[in-house]
Amino acid sequence: MATEVGLCSKALYMIGGDPITSLDDETRRANLCKAFLPDIVDAVLRAYPWNCARTRAELARAAGSPATGGDYDWTYHYTLPADPYCLWVPKQLNQRLSYVIEGRKLLSDEASVTIAYICRQEVSLFDSLLYETVAARLASELAFPITGSVTLPGTMWKLYELKLGEARTQDGMEGNIPGFASNALTEVR
Repeated sequence: MATEVGLCSKALYMIGGDPITSLDDETRRANLCKAFLPDIVDAVLRAYPWNCARTRAELARAAGSPATGGDYDWTYHYTLPADPYCLWVPKQLNQRLSYVIEGRKLLSDEASVTIAYICRQEVSLFDSLLYETVAARLASELAFPITGSVTLPGTMWKLYELKLGEARTQDGMEGNIPGFASNALTEVR
């Protein structure tokens, strides 16, 4: 089973460092991992709509909704989920819903709202591609403070981008991203 310690040790191995046995080790490596890991995991989860981090929830209307008076663009305000914590509400997973996000609120004209969202996820629930991608991103962040190398962070960042691209390709083959956003290149075709 994947663990935070295992993930950190993998990232440390990737940059030629020694593993850790606990995030509470009295080592610089463990302290850096403990400081960097939560933000890196959240950032990678926000970088792509990972299958293993997707969930759905019916949202509760926020107090004061529907909005009355003033110049509001949206009729209803909803509070984003906290359990599991909502990191991102991807438009491609909610194409039928017209909304905007402001802070921890979703604004919409819909009287009731159910969303698909990316939630904060335990490392033990990561799929293998997410695990590898987080390890590469963490290695990129740890590279300079651990090794002092000015080139290794860039090498690890390129590896992170490759891992992220691999995940996107795999997800596309699984048919899990509804719709296709066009761009100038696809419009030419």
